[in-house]
Amino acid sequence: MRLQTDPSCFSITAFLADQVALVAREEKLPPGAALLRLQELSRTPEGRAKLIRLIDAAAQREPNADEAAKIAAICRELSAWGYGEGRRPAGFPEGNHRAAA
Repeated sequence: MRLQTDPSCFSITAFLADQVALVAREEKLPPGAALLRLQELSRTPEGRAKLIRLIDAAAQREPNADEAAKIAAICRELSAWGYGEGRRPAGFPEGNHRAAA
């Protein structure tokens, strides 16, 4: 399943749907269980750090450049929201990390 995020603009719907898709892929869960897992991970600093690591791992394994760019955009947004505690996930360029709105 292709990710929906457009790296050039933010969409909360695509952002959340793609997080669910990535959690489902990485933890081999059906979508409903992946949504619950995403909610669980989002509750604590440790869980948020694990979510960033999980998505970063997906980015490192993604062979398709377009899909990798979508994952990098998701990582940028999560980092902008304070996830990952300053880590720079795979696919992050130096400098301005926020996608244009």
